[in-house]
Amino acid sequence: MHTIISSLRTIFEGEINTTEQTRKKYSHDASIYEMVPEAVLFPKDAMDIKKLVHFVSQSKAEYPALSITPRSAGTDMSGASIGNSLLVDMTRHFSTLHSVSRTEIHTQPGVFMHDIDPVTNEKGVMLGCVPASRAINTIGGMVGNNSGGEQSLRYGNTENFVKELKVVFADGKEYTVKPLNKRELEIKMAQGDFEGELYRKIYDLIEANYDEIKNARPKVNKNSMGYNLWSVWDRHTGIFDMTRLITGSQGTLGVITDIKMHVVPKAPHSGLLVLYLPDIKQLGSIIKTVMDHQPATFEGFDDITFNLGIKHFNLFQKQLGMKEWLKTQAHLLGSVAKFKGHIPNMVLMVEFEGDTQQEVLAKINELKSQMSGFKLKMEIEGSEEESKPFWTIRRASLMLLRQKVHDKYASPFMDDLTVQPKYLPEFLPQLRKIIRKYKLPATIAGHYGDGNFHIIPLMGISSPAEQAKLEPTMREIIPLVLKYNGTLAGEHNDGMVRGPWLPAVFGDHVYQLFRQTKDIFDPQHIFNPHVKTGAAWDYSMDHIRTNNGQELIK
Repeated sequence: MHTIISSLRTIFEGEINTTEQTRKKYSHDASIYEMVPEAVLFPKDAMDIKKLVHFVSQSKAEYPALSITPRSAGTDMSGASIGNSLLVDMTRHFSTLHSVSRTEIHTQPGVFMHDIDPVTNEKGVMLGCVPASRAINTIGGMVGNNSGGEQSLRYGNTENFVKELKVVFADGKEYTVKPLNKRELEIKMAQGDFEGELYRKIYDLIEANYDEIKNARPKVNKNSMGYNLWSVWDRHTGIFDMTRLITGSQGTLGVITDIKMHVVPKAPHSGLLVLYLPDIKQLGSIIKTVMDHQPATFEGFDDITFNLGIKHFNLFQKQLGMKEWLKTQAHLLGSVAKFKGHIPNMVLMVEFEGDTQQEVLAKINELKSQMSGFKLKMEIEGSEEESKPFWTIRRASLMLLRQKVHDKYASPFMDDLTVQPKYLPEFLPQLRKIIRKYKLPATIAGHYGDGNFHIIPLMGISSPAEQAKLEPTMREIIPLVLKYNGTLAGEHNDGMVRGPWLPAVFGDHVYQLFRQTKDIFDPQHIFNPHVKTGAAWDYSMDHIRTNNGQELIK
């Protein structure tokens, strides 16, 4: 590998770091896995990416283990942003936010959402697919994972927002990928180059298996498992949209270098009805009642997260600013004081939006009146400012677990289960039974309106006894999720953790179509080889973290 790195330095303009300290720093993401790269690369521009891909393609036969793993913020929970060969950090130089208009955002993939949010807020627009980790994630990671978030209840995942991508494919050339009509598709397929071959083969694959592919999509509001073949070609509209396939591919089909996305108007006013549940026995009925009122968002978190948020609210001082921090902390503590030491089992946040504050309050009061039969403590946070403490805790839930629960590691492996909300009264008790059976103390947060739950077990993940729980737990959860036509990943994707279960979820034939997709784009498997269709359970288990450390995600 030393020879390879030396040769690469002669053509690569960006930085290449092979120090033990840097390699160790990049050996973790937010998953339960670790993998030390041979080198960490910081490409200067798209030309560097093209040179790198061409170099790896030419060297692959001599060095079969050579591969490229793109990475942005490293917040991935499935193990897709770590690798044992060349890890490519996109945040150092691909960090330009080109423009934001009333209809579109144009950006490089390494731009952080906390730098995008102020600009979109100023324009009165937003991306409706931003995950709860918006304080630390990048937009490139959102596209790579097909992320979803608070607003996905209305808008769906990132795939619905991607307008145009620039991608370096396996031939080492950069291409523009955008929706094509039938005539444009025919022209593209007639090309006698690598790009034309891609379009021909993907079109033929989808056409030959059209009905099976369309039916394979999980029957839920959001899904990030598999390759999004069902969203690429529509016979009725005549639109062929390859951005749908790149989105959610976790860097396994090419390296994204440029992104254009649609934006939507942001409502002028919003407010919350906060519901405090003493236990979750009524959760299924409560969700149904709430959804009948068509909220803008419907989120929640459990008592462990709530306690951590209150106890460690000082963590948010830098994020909020001193004045805002003092204000929100006082507001939150005032709410907590009403419980006289008895923290609720779960906090639900039902958000409504409107053109006026009066409109928002009318919607909130209507739901509050309807909810009176459940005999819950409820609180109205009638403005965005009043709602901020609850959103701050919800969005930081995983960070709080990682940094402040020192004896256990927040271990995402069944963390993103999604079923239609109407099934929750039946689904949740059966899921809780499995969790109790394997003695997995877990926190629960998530998008209740989508039926999308982030269930994070707190485990001594380096313990063989704890690791032995992973496979049997998944073997019981999968048939339960499939019974209700759900998915194992609403927004966290496959990576190393769910990739091995793709055949069990989609069936062997659809899984083989996914594998063919990978082979068409990446015949030498140079891109992120151990995730999605390249994942294997034994390989993933061999790369479980060797400690329960609480490293900060960088």
